[in-house]
Amino acid sequence: MTDVLVFLMAATLVMHSVSTLVLAGFWTKNRSSFGLNAITLSPIASFFGLVLAFGFGEATSLLHICAIYIFLVLGHAAAWLGLADFWHKKTKRLSALVAFLGVLTVVTILVYQSQDGTATGRTAIVSMFFAISSFATAYLIFSAKGYRIDIYESAIRESRVGSYFVMGLFAAHGLMNLYRVLSWPLLGVDTAFSADETVWITPLTIVEALMFTPMYVVGVIMMVAERLQTELRVEQMLEPVTRSLNRKAFLTVAKVVLARARRNADAVSILIIEIENMKDIRAAVGRTGCDAVLQKIATAIVAGRREQDVFSRFSNDEFLLLLPGTPEEGASLLESRINGEVVGRSYQEKGRDVTVQVKIRSHTARGDDLEAEGMIDIVAKKLAAV
Repeated sequence: MTDVLVFLMAATLVMHSVSTLVLAGFWTKNRSSFGLNAITLSPIASFFGLVLAFGFGEATSLLHICAIYIFLVLGHAAAWLGLADFWHKKTKRLSALVAFLGVLTVVTILVYQSQDGTATGRTAIVSMFFAISSFATAYLIFSAKGYRIDIYESAIRESRVGSYFVMGLFAAHGLMNLYRVLSWPLLGVDTAFSADETVWITPLTIVEALMFTPMYVVGVIMMVAERLQTELRVEQMLEPVTRSLNRKAFLTVAKVVLARARRNADAVSILIIEIENMKDIRAAVGRTGCDAVLQKIATAIVAGRREQDVFSRFSNDEFLLLLPGTPEEGASLLESRINGEVVGRSYQEKGRDVTVQVKIRSHTARGDDLEAEGMIDIVAKKLAAV
C-alpha cells in the first residue's frame, strides 16, 4: 500500500472522529429533536466500520468482513431512518424495509465472500444498499419540503438551505454509489472504483469517505437549526389558548395571501366570529374553564379547514377566518356550517352547562379590494350592524 493511501486513510479516520464528536456535542443540546438520536448514531457506526476496514489491512476472515459491513450498513440505515423520523416520514413499514435490505446486503456479501469474492465485489454489493438508502433519503426530504412554500413559510421566511444541502448530498452520494456498482468484476467495467490486484481499496473510495461525513454533519446541523428557528418563529405567531394565529401574525400572513390572490385574480372571503357572552362564560366557569370552551369553539370553527385557510383569534372574543379562492357562495355555506356547529351550543365545564352565543358575518373581495385592514373593517361593520 502506498504512502498516499495510508495518509488518506489516517486523515479520513481523524476527520470522521472529529465530525462525529461535533455532531454528538450538537445532539447533547438538541436531543429532543425527532430523529436526531439515529442521525447521530449514523457517523458513529460508520466510524467503527471504517476503523475495521482501514486499521487492520485487507479483511480476509468472514468475521472481520461481517463486522465491517454490519457497521457500515448500520450507519447508512440509521441516517435513513433518522432523517425519516426528523421529517415525520418514518413508519413501521419503512423500518421493516430498511432492516430487510440491511440484513440482505450483509448476507449477500458473506455468501459472495464464501465463494472467494474480492474486495471490489464486496464494495459493489454494499454500494447497492448505499445507493438505495441515499436516493430514498433524498426523496423523503424532497417529499417533506419540495419546492412549494406555503403561506406560513412565506410569512416567516423559512430557510431551507440546510434541507436542500442534505438532500443534494444524499442524491450525489447515491449517484456515486450507483457508479461504484459498476466496479463489480462480473460486470467487466473498468471504473475509478475498480481496484487492481495489489491494492484492495482505491484512493477515490477513501476521498469520498473523507468528504462525506463532515458534509453530512454540517448539513444536519444546518437543517436542525433551521427547524428550531422555524418552530420558534411559528410559536411566536400563535395565540397560546387556541393555538391559532395571533393578531400580528394574522395580518402578516393575510398580506401574503392577498398579494397572491391579486396576482391570480382570485376571490378571497373573510369570516368574523364574535362570542357575545364571553364575560358570562368566564364568570360561570372561571378563566381556565373559559379557555377550555374557547378551545372547543376554535376546533369547531376550523373543522374541515383547508390547508390554505388562515385562522386567527384576532381579539379576546373575536375569531377571523381568511378563505383564499372562496367566492360568496362558499363563504355563505361555511357561515351556515359554523352557525350550526357553534351558535347556541352548550359545553360542559366544571360541572356546569355553558351556552355559547355567537354572531357570524362574512365578506368577499376581489382585485384592488384585497387589502387586509379594509376587509377586516368591512366585515366588522357588518357584524356590528347585526
